[in-house]
Amino acid sequence: MQNEKRNHHRVKPKGLQAGIVFNSPSQEVILDADILDISYSGIRVRLKHPISAEISGPIKINMLLPESKTPFSVHGILKHQQGEQECGVHYVDHVEGSIDDLMFECIELDDSTVFIKTI
Repeated sequence: MQNEKRNHHRVKPKGLQAGIVFNSPSQEVILDADILDISYSGIRVRLKHPISAEISGPIKINMLLPESKTPFSVHGILKHQQGEQECGVHYVDHVEGSIDDLMFECIELDDSTVFIKTI
């Protein structure tokens, strides 16, 4: 069994989708994606259409928070790419909204969790 080396726990939100904007030096590419997992340091996504391995530069991920439906964006850099459709993004220069808000709304509740929502 392999020990987990991550500093931050990953949450796997179900059905969360996003728009991904790749700002490479030569062009801007906009694609739709499914979010596979989220942590306090980054997001892993599966793109709905393949991208070329040469894409680099800043990335912006736009989504609606799952519970509140509030628009939310994070900025990052491509950390790794697995095939043409899956990639990991590390947050950088994040200013629009709180990662805490994103994580809170995406945490999967298990049977032992009591969730009380106040207005």
